[in-house]
Amino acid sequence: MRPFRFHITFSLVFALLLLAGFPALAQNIQQQRKELENKRKELTDKIKETKKVLEETRTRQKTTLSQLKTINNQIRTREKIINNVQEQLQAVSIQILEQQAVLDSLKRDMVRLKEEYAKSIRASYKTRNVYDKMLFVFSAKSFNQALKRISYLNQYSDYRKNQAKVILQTQQLIVAELTKMIAIKNEKMAILGLKEEEKKELEKDKQEESQVLAKLKAREGELRKILAENEKSARKLNKAIGDLIAREIELARKREEEARKKEETAGAVKKEAPKTVSKEMYLTPEALKLSNDFESNRNSLPWPVEKGYISEQFGTHAHPTIKGVVINNNGVDISTQPGASVRAIFKGKVKSIFSIPGMGKIVLISHGKYFTAYAKLSSVLVKEGQEVDTRDTIGTVLTNEEEDVTEVHLEIWNMSQKLDPETWLKN
Repeated sequence: MRPFRFHITFSLVFALLLLAGFPALAQNIQQQRKELENKRKELTDKIKETKKVLEETRTRQKTTLSQLKTINNQIRTREKIINNVQEQLQAVSIQILEQQAVLDSLKRDMVRLKEEYAKSIRASYKTRNVYDKMLFVFSAKSFNQALKRISYLNQYSDYRKNQAKVILQTQQLIVAELTKMIAIKNEKMAILGLKEEEKKELEKDKQEESQVLAKLKAREGELRKILAENEKSARKLNKAIGDLIAREIELARKREEEARKKEETAGAVKKEAPKTVSKEMYLTPEALKLSNDFESNRNSLPWPVEKGYISEQFGTHAHPTIKGVVINNNGVDISTQPGASVRAIFKGKVKSIFSIPGMGKIVLISHGKYFTAYAKLSSVLVKEGQEVDTRDTIGTVLTNEEEDVTEVHLEIWNMSQKLDPETWLKN
């Protein structure tokens, strides 16, 4: 009796594992594929935005540096899409291997089940005579043994029925898994086609980039003058922001000293000022909390414009057309649509509003020890001292008609340290 009980239990448990276990096995890879597909759609939307800008610039006779930046951005995004598609292909390949393992396991089990079923059929054939079964029962030495033999025969009958049921379930599973395998392989072929299509588009973008570069080189003298003016404006902006932040720190220090002197006078006990002074010690508890809130939102801060792309990245890098010229950007330039609203990327207080030729109007907002600066605005809709919340509109973007560019310049400072805004904004 024990062998049959064991095989019945094993077969039923195995069938349940097949029905419930393998889908869970593929859940992680399926989730990964879903995330990759969502990311690809986001990148594709960015491509659509840059295409709109390029279509507009192509209608104009003058080739500008802004056009080259747009193409460069499109190339970078296109390369990200190709990498994303490659990751999807790897995920699908893993899924196919797992699916093949499922099928192989099912086929092996089908062979085992059929062998066991054949054995039970042969055993049943040998005892097919009802008289033999009755003799088997009545030849028992005791009544209890006869009951056990009847139970044994019933279990044996149930075992055969369960075997047939499990074989049928396994066959159905094999068909289902084969259908999944075909669907996954079809998806892989579609993704491969998408990859090839993106590679062709990338090649077209690079050809257009070469054409624009050739035209811009003919205007190198003019571009050098524009670049020199832009660098001059950037230096003025850097000094202005640095001075304003230094002034804020000094004001905070004076407030701290005055508060300490009042405590000394009230308590008649002189407190020595710390020999090593940290700039952060002058922050109020409210300002420290705001700073911590700002830090906790790293990589998830909203963009200062609803739609746009980074046309000039943070840091030092070579000029795209003029050899030997290096650009130093203290923030990021975000290309957007003419007349677009510019928004605060986090709650804070407007500390200063000023103008610099070539940089338009600038708004400086304090977020505790952090500061954000928004330059290249045509109009400002806030006032100094005003509290703003995340995504509150602070102005509108400036369009430079001469260079045919519409972009906002964003900088993030931690006290006197300049930070890369791209690592703080939501990707």
